[in-house]
Amino acid sequence: MQQQVFPSAQQVFIFSGAQQALHLLAGMPFPNGKTNILVEQPTYWGMLAALKTQRQTVIGIERTPDGIDWVTLERYFQSNMIKFFYTIPRFHNPLGTSYTAEDKRRLEEIAKANDVYIVEDDYLADLETNSKADPIHAYNGASHVIYLRSFSKVMMPGLRLAAAVVPDWFIPLLQWHKHTADLSTSVLSQGVLEIYMKSGMYSHHVKQMKSLYNHRIKHLREISQRLLPKECLYTIESCGGLFVSIHLPESIHTEDLVNRLENRGVDVLATDKQFLTSFPKLNLLRLSIIRTDERDIEEGIRIIAEELERARYTSSSPKPFFRL
Repeated sequence: MQQQVFPSAQQVFIFSGAQQALHLLAGMPFPNGKTNILVEQPTYWGMLAALKTQRQTVIGIERTPDGIDWVTLERYFQSNMIKFFYTIPRFHNPLGTSYTAEDKRRLEEIAKANDVYIVEDDYLADLETNSKADPIHAYNGASHVIYLRSFSKVMMPGLRLAAAVVPDWFIPLLQWHKHTADLSTSVLSQGVLEIYMKSGMYSHHVKQMKSLYNHRIKHLREISQRLLPKECLYTIESCGGLFVSIHLPESIHTEDLVNRLENRGVDVLATDKQFLTSFPKLNLLRLSIIRTDERDIEEGIRIIAEELERARYTSSSPKPFFRL
């Protein structure tokens, strides 16, 4: 595997998509004997759904464009019986931000010192343009990091293949739980991916996608900084990968704005489902560059800017005393 992760063959598990891996990890016991799970807020909705269906005890910690509060994180690790911390350190969903090298090193050290596992969801590792941006697993993290990689986002969503690298003593436990889920992941799908990789087509495709998406996200950043109100930019200035979030004024009703944008052909996502129900929600919209191009990005941001202005005017207008 790339990204400075060098496991033995026994440490690598193949799953029927990253969602299966997250579902199994959420429900199985961990060697540290702890029971609670810590997640960033906001985070990937699929992980929250897996935790909710299994009735797990989940604690949230805010992740902002600047990262997380280290004092709060360490307090949670020390006092809340945290089984594992689920994090998306690279190209976060929905924020689009990434941890710095120092952040990743510090996180690994705090987790190991408090016997907390890290589930590192590196779903967009193939889109990284910085060759020095290593995962948390590379920072002496082999003992307490479970490293996840997906092949769906870059190759094709229907492939449903993901890989995990786990510590040695975690192998028998995960083998048992994986076996009870589906016996084995589709050999046909694995064979297709193997042929694609060995032929060099996968690396060629990744190179193309990396260039394409990097160009799109830069264009999105430039257009947004030019057309959107500065207070709405939120993660625009530090975004990468496939997603970015803009922050809406509290006076704007997110659902109404999403509907108006949809009526004008702009598809965005309110991030409500990416927060725990008990956690204070920010008024965010997630933008995606997956199914778009430069022209659509510019037109879409222009429409968002117009609708923001319209919503701002509407929300500040006095309410009528009666309706006709």
